Amino acid sequence: MMETVLFVDNLNKKIRRREIIKDVSFTVGKGDICGFIGPNGAGKTTIIRMLTSLVKPTSGQIQLNGYDVVTQRKEALQNLGAIVESPIFFSHMSGEEVLMNLALLIPNKTKSERLAKVLEVLEVVGLSDRKKDKVSTYSLGMKQRLGIAQALLNDPQIIILDEPANGLDPLGMVELRELILKLNTEQGITFFISSHLLDELQKICNKLVIIKSGTIAWQGAKDDFLALGNQDATLEEVFIKLIQ
Repeated sequence: MMETVLFVDNLNKKIRRREIIKDVSFTVGKGDICGFIGPNGAGKTTIIRMLTSLVKPTSGQIQLNGYDVVTQRKEALQNLGAIVESPIFFSHMSGEEVLMNLALLIPNKTKSERLAKVLEVLEVVGLSDRKKDKVSTYSLGMKQRLGIAQALLNDPQIIILDEPANGLDPLGMVELRELILKLNTEQGITFFISSHLLDELQKICNKLVIIKSGTIAWQGAKDDFLALGNQDATLEEVFIKLIQ
C-alpha cells in the first residue's frame, strides 16, 4: 500500500462568513507528481496557503507526513519544501549567499555543513557555475531553480509549487520540467503542483486533483481522467469539458 505524504480531510475555509473552501478531501501518495488545477477563483491559492500553514483552516484536517499542520506545525513543516507564488530574493546577493542565509534556519548544523548542503543543492538544480553571480543577473528560469534549491535545503519529502512555470520561456519550462522529474525519480520527492499550464502538467503528472468553486470536481490518476475524453484527448480538452 502506498504511503500517504499529504492527507487532506473535510477542509473548510470561511472568510467574512463566505465559504471559500467547502468539504475538500484528497490524498497524495509518496512518489506522486500531483497536478492541482481549477479555474481562476476556484480556491487553489487558498488551499495551498493552508497546506503550507500560511492560513489556518476554519475546520478540517491537513497532515504532512502524518503530522497535523495546525497542531504539530513544526514537525509537519520539517519535511516540506514550497514555493508559493514567485520566489523573491535579494538581488544584490549571489545565489550561494542567498542559500547560506536561508540555511541558517536549518537546526543543528555547523557552518561547514550548511555550506556543503548549499553547494549540493546548487549542483542538483544546475546552478553551480553561477553560484557566485548576483541574483540580479539570473534569468527567471534560474530564479525558479534557485527557489527549488531553497526548497531542497531541508531534505523535503514533498515539495509544493504554486504556478512554478509562470513567465518562463520554452527553454525555462523544459529545464523546470526535467528538474522536477529528476528529483522525483532520483530522490523520490513527491510534488504537488498548481498550474494553469495543463500541457506541462500532462507531461509530468501521474495524479490530478481538480477543484471548482471551492469543492473537489475530480481526483484520481491522470490516465483515468484522460480516458473521460475522446481518444488522444488532451488534459486541457477534458478539463474544459468537465468545468463547463
